[in-house]
Amino acid sequence: MSRHAHLLVKAARSYAEAGAHTDAARCYDAVGWRWTAAEAYERAGDLEHAAETYRRAGHAAQAAHCYRLLGRPERAAQCWLDRNRPLEAAWELLLAGHTHRTDSLLAAADRLSGQTAGGGSSPLRLDLARALRARIGGGPPEPLLAALGRLEVHLGALSSRGERIALLEWGVEAADRLERFDWGARLFSAAHRPHGADEGPDEILERWHQWAGLHLGGNAWLPPLNVRAG
Repeated sequence: MSRHAHLLVKAARSYAEAGAHTDAARCYDAVGWRWTAAEAYERAGDLEHAAETYRRAGHAAQAAHCYRLLGRPERAAQCWLDRNRPLEAAWELLLAGHTHRTDSLLAAADRLSGQTAGGGSSPLRLDLARALRARIGGGPPEPLLAALGRLEVHLGALSSRGERIALLEWGVEAADRLERFDWGARLFSAAHRPHGADEGPDEILERWHQWAGLHLGGNAWLPPLNVRAG
């Protein structure tokens, strides 16, 4: 690291400690630390710069999340398309209630999943996205509820925690749009894997507590959060 870059990083850390996150972000950005700069912009509440910096860093999910919060689903979808992820792009538009372009994006996702060995979780996500598309288009809720049922079974058998979190997010979003919060609770229950208190906080359980507090008016009935001592 050059002396100039070292001084910029030092300045950025000083700004961050002082709570001047925008100035810290600019310093990190000047060094080329895109991810750290984007996080600093996000802490500063500057979602526009955060989204663009995440995009330049190649982190489509974080960029799309920021654009979603800004109410810019088209821009969020484009972040995924830049990474050749048509299914995620379609999902961004569906979450905003937009159906234009989604049929062609879902068809592209279907072709892409057929080229991917092993299948993975994409067929379930595609199934869920198609069911949500039909519901937004005026269809009955039953196909979407059936898709949530298939997702619940899969979540219960899935060993990868990262994949469980990703699929859980999609399922809960869809259930929330049906205002079927009972289904949201079922999906959280299927995805949750209890572990020992010495393992620290459980991300899925933390999300479940936050979601229940928002949609069910409380979370006292949930398993307690494990917090690492000391």
